[in-house]
Amino acid sequence: MWRFKQFMPKEQAGLEGRTVDVGSLKVHVRNVIAEGGFSCVYLARDAVNSSKQYALKHVICQDGESLDLVMKEISVMKLLKGHPNVVMLVAHAILDMGRTMEAMLVMEFCEKSLVTVLENRGAGYFEEKKILLIFRDVCNAVFAMHCQSPPIAHRDLKAENVLLGADGAWKLCDFGSTSTNHKCFNRPEEMGIEEDNIRKHTTPAYRAPEMWDLYRREVISEKVDIWALGCLLYRICYFKSAFDGESKLQILNGNYRIPDSPKFSASVTSLIKDMLEASPDARPNITQARYGPVLMSYCRQSCRSACLVVYICFKC
Repeated sequence: MWRFKQFMPKEQAGLEGRTVDVGSLKVHVRNVIAEGGFSCVYLARDAVNSSKQYALKHVICQDGESLDLVMKEISVMKLLKGHPNVVMLVAHAILDMGRTMEAMLVMEFCEKSLVTVLENRGAGYFEEKKILLIFRDVCNAVFAMHCQSPPIAHRDLKAENVLLGADGAWKLCDFGSTSTNHKCFNRPEEMGIEEDNIRKHTTPAYRAPEMWDLYRREVISEKVDIWALGCLLYRICYFKSAFDGESKLQILNGNYRIPDSPKFSASVTSLIKDMLEASPDARPNITQARYGPVLMSYCRQSCRSACLVVYICFKC
């Protein structure tokens, strides 16, 4: 779990204060803005043009598995580069330090995460229009992933991984948990490996029923992202998790309640219900979710016709 820190001076540690070369880019590393187990994200400035600032992700890869995760993240970000709702990868480098490998990813800087915005919203709820504009941007990013061949499942969609860009667009980040291995796991050894991957690289509150119980013999596919989108939309609407205490039994049964207040349109609550179907086959795909009537009304008029024809619009 990433832990975002407040912008404040602190004692120097790690890369802070250093100037480092990442690919063809030279950056001056400032303070830590987020940290995980073996990684940190720093605020960094371009050493040549100080008006440009970036987020520098520094990962210490202690084994092949952690290196594979970083390489996967780089690969997906390069594939989606240029999408307005995906955090842009500016430069990257993999360094052989002897006993360990270190990865540095320079990305566009986004000052706020969605979870920070939700936690600091004050006493009121968001208007439906604002909710759907946020959700539309996230769905645009997921659509770009699910349209790849084979589809790329993010597998860790959550408010912490949605950032607000300087251009006002909401952007998806953290692609280390992605997968194109969509299958039903039947053999015990395969199930054990997949259960370990799910435990380490997904978040319980957003984890789909088929990921909680592999003995259901359901295909684990990109539909896990549709479930997570349902959980995300619920949280943006009601500022809490759909499933109290991340209860496994509640999730397996799809047992949750739409609060009486605040009131949202039937189309919004129906979209939540459709995405939180316990069976992945009963959930809509991302095209049905993003380009259904609920979100199409929030597609900018100038590009709505293009969306209807090709089902994608990077301007939206």
